[in-house]
Amino acid sequence: MTTTVLHQWEISPFCGKVRKALRHKGIDFTVENYNGLRALKAASLSPAGKLPVLDIAGQRIADSSAIVAFLETHQPQPSLYPADPADRARAAILEDWSDESLFWYEVALRISEPAALPKAVELLCTGRPAWEQRVMKLALQRSYPKKLKAQGLGLLPPERIQAQFFEHLASLEAMLAAGPWLVGPSKSIADLAIAAQLDEVVRTSPLAPRVLAFPGIRDWLARCA
Repeated sequence: MTTTVLHQWEISPFCGKVRKALRHKGIDFTVENYNGLRALKAASLSPAGKLPVLDIAGQRIADSSAIVAFLETHQPQPSLYPADPADRARAAILEDWSDESLFWYEVALRISEPAALPKAVELLCTGRPAWEQRVMKLALQRSYPKKLKAQGLGLLPPERIQAQFFEHLASLEAMLAAGPWLVGPSKSIADLAIAAQLDEVVRTSPLAPRVLAFPGIRDWLARCA
């Protein structure tokens, strides 16, 4: 029997999104981690050289959104896309917001918080020699501030980034007051994409207690696990 393999980085929220989708679909899978300097090998897995990459049904698919779309075709039920066209459109917009905007808040909080970065580096180097943590920390400190500035969020002071992040959480809390899921009557890709981003904030940031102080978000994250 063909084994489904997820090639991943330990703390990538995009890999987390795919793990959630696979579990939602009830698809058994194994993970192949590219932690530490083994990340260099990820470049050979896809033309983009990024993770996640999924080996499934004799195919290799890259990019979290493309993977989830394939899973929906490969195993339609339980669905991750609402049946109602308007809800489906809302879910797609929220997934894109999560991937293209919320992600950068997660990165900024990880890089700017002195207590968060060591935790992130430790997780990123799970199973690898201890000395690789120093190398990965330097790599993160050199590359991501530049990316954040190019994106725009890195031009703001840390306190403003935090304030905007919690403004977004307040909006999510208000949305969850209307029901257990962000869009429609059941779990959708919108829930999994956003929850995967917040999971990493909760896992590494000292701001985790403030995130979990939103009762709707706390309970929703548990439902999205």
